Amino acid sequence: MSSCDYYLINSYDKPIGHLDLHKTNAGFKTCLDEVHLPSYYSRKPVEYLHGKDSLQRYFHLNYDNKGITNQSGYITFRFIINCEGTLGNFEIHELGIDYKEKKFQESLVVHLQELLLQLNEWKAFSRGDSTFDSFHFITFKIDNGELVDILP
Repeated sequence: MSSCDYYLINSYDKPIGHLDLHKTNAGFKTCLDEVHLPSYYSRKPVEYLHGKDSLQRYFHLNYDNKGITNQSGYITFRFIINCEGTLGNFEIHELGIDYKEKKFQESLVVHLQELLLQLNEWKAFSRGDSTFDSFHFITFKIDNGELVDILP
């Protein structure tokens, strides 16, 4: 098999971290019309300005399970951080503890997304003096309605 054969047997036509730029939230704009965004695999990872410990503390202090005590699994938000450090273009994936697709109660998912949008101190991907749009994700592990971990 030659390297060209890879494209014949691999039907994926989008790179890891691809988000459809046409699913943008109202008012959110990317800085460039990029197709391939730097991601968590880049040399200088995109991150919350105050660090992961601060990010975790924020969510644990502000999370409210909305009285939901019978749902467990993972809620992953994939999003773009534009060159100005603003979040948008969300994709949400929900899995049960068995890693199969699951739907959480909408109020819980909306609450987590609202908390995420309130954070406005994201460090955009930079190289030299330039900043760029980039891809990031956060996964919340929920156990019987309680937030038990934030990944990665």
